[in-house]
Amino acid sequence: MASLFEVDPIDLGAPRFNIAPTQPILTVRARRSSPSSSSEPTEDSAESGGASPVARELAFVRWGLIPWWAKPDEAKKIASRCIQARAETAARTPAFRDAFRRHRCLVVVDGFFEWKTLPDGRRVPHHVRRSEHGPFAIAALWDSWRPPAPEGGAPEATEPGRIESCAVLTTHAGGTIRDLHDRMPLVLPANEWNTWLGGTALDAARLLEQEQDQTVLDERARALVAVPVSTWVNDVRHDDPRCIEPAPITKAAIEPGSGQIDFGFSRPSAATTPRRRR
Repeated sequence: MASLFEVDPIDLGAPRFNIAPTQPILTVRARRSSPSSSSEPTEDSAESGGASPVARELAFVRWGLIPWWAKPDEAKKIASRCIQARAETAARTPAFRDAFRRHRCLVVVDGFFEWKTLPDGRRVPHHVRRSEHGPFAIAALWDSWRPPAPEGGAPEATEPGRIESCAVLTTHAGGTIRDLHDRMPLVLPANEWNTWLGGTALDAARLLEQEQDQTVLDERARALVAVPVSTWVNDVRHDDPRCIEPAPITKAAIEPGSGQIDFGFSRPSAATTPRRRR
């Protein structure tokens, strides 16, 4: 991973096979000088960088973006709605526009899950991965949020409460992925990583504009295959290799499931309340 993304290695922990929103997910981002550099936006930080090679780092962040400006009583609710950002509107959507200007990143996965609805209403989970296996990068946005300092207290006292979070970008589906869903994660090739991570907001907007071309989308999707898997993956408490084992599309293997994009690569998260996705 360190070699592929030209970063210093970190402890990735055990393999993950069923990552759900609110859990940590692996990202690549421009290296920061200090945690304090991720505070509210400024005009200088909005248009600096350029598309030249950028120093990068690996970081685990929470899946479900909390904008820096969110109030404590609304942060959780906003995060639940900001799991994904549409590539067509992210630059101007209030929840994402500051992160688009300053905090673009890559989410690193070696597969994601999507569900296909059959004519009889059943939903078949599919594991979408590269045909030759191996990790790939999805365009994403991250932000840093912290609760306000107690009245009369110093901001530094609340630093342990800081939450770094992200949202993945989605775009129109291409190639065979259109058979599963009309949207898919925005997969970026290696020659676009520097522009996305270190370019200006205008550079990033132009990159997304070019990525909306259906010919480009079909080309990106050509490297992906969608393999039917069992409904074992429908329960977030299941996090083992069985989630990505191929399964025949039969009545015995299919039951109503989820329609949400999910991912399959990160470190073990802190204990969370098991729940079934809607």
